[in-house]
Amino acid sequence: MSGAFAVRGFGAILYKEMIHVSRDPITLILALALPVVQMLIFGYAINTRVQHISSAYLDEDRGAIAVRALDAFRASQQFDLRYAARSRAELERLIVAGRVRAAFDIPPNATADLRAGKTVRIQVLIDGSDSTVAQQAYAAATAVGAQLAREARGGSAPPLVEVRPRMLFNPSLRSANFLVPGLIGVIMQLITIFLMALSIVGERERGTLDQVLVTPIGAGGLILGKIVPYVAIGFVDFLLVLLAMRWVFGVTVAGNLGLLLLLGLGFMVAALGMGLWISSIAQTQVQAMLLTFAVTMPSILLSGFFFERELMPLVMQWVGYAIPLTFFLEILRGIILRGAGLDVLWPSVAGMLGLGAVLIVAATLRFARRSS
Repeated sequence: MSGAFAVRGFGAILYKEMIHVSRDPITLILALALPVVQMLIFGYAINTRVQHISSAYLDEDRGAIAVRALDAFRASQQFDLRYAARSRAELERLIVAGRVRAAFDIPPNATADLRAGKTVRIQVLIDGSDSTVAQQAYAAATAVGAQLAREARGGSAPPLVEVRPRMLFNPSLRSANFLVPGLIGVIMQLITIFLMALSIVGERERGTLDQVLVTPIGAGGLILGKIVPYVAIGFVDFLLVLLAMRWVFGVTVAGNLGLLLLLGLGFMVAALGMGLWISSIAQTQVQAMLLTFAVTMPSILLSGFFFERELMPLVMQWVGYAIPLTFFLEILRGIILRGAGLDVLWPSVAGMLGLGAVLIVAATLRFARRSS
């Protein structure tokens, strides 16, 4: 056989590649271990069954019908009544902050009205941001309402108890309203981490990074000089995907656009910190790509992009807090969908910026140790 399909020299090339692979054990270990780690993470974290939806309630009646209604919602296994609000404003604030997905408002004098033969209307506020969870909450609330109506009817034709679900933020339950803001965070994370990690590791392979490290330039100056250009590139990308979100997918920003842009800059710094940390560990671009893959793939799942984090095992929820994207998705969906402000988003902002600072400091210390 001759030409392009000739196999002469196969043995020599095979021997050469085996030696090459054996001399890079880190890459080999990453290539073999990552599929198993990814399988374990995805297998434990993915849970499509919606149960124990985080909920709050406002009991303005404090009578028998209120107790019966709340017991029925708990018994359905669909709602986890975690917060007892003291006012309607607090009830709505819990939903805007993203702390609950459903809220029950039991009106005053409900028990007295029921005894007088009047219809009692219990309102259920549902966060429609995530259409999957919202549909489950709507169906469960409707089923509980039908059960309460049967119990209270007592032979009368009109139902004496009505449960009225009301969708907030995404009344049409468009899946794009939930996925597109999250997709912005995923895209920005992927771009910034890849750009930073491959840039520094590429310089290391060419030998220019070592030349810079032996100069009087400090590790802090190196890190700052590396971050700023990619923050600028990332910010332009952020503006472009926001425009695409608005004009292509029809998703508008319900909250403060200036706050969204400012916190977007903060996320880029945090994501670049993750890229710096990866580049401080990886010795080759192949290792950098594998490590980036190891970070970004699980983060898409653990951050809550597809599935509610509350449905995951507790250990997976804690692992998710080590990923800047987890906090940024709360910020994105809070501002874009629910119109949330800094007064309710500050825990996510503090977590994102704090994690970014830790990553940048850790990477800087590793580079400083290398330069010394």
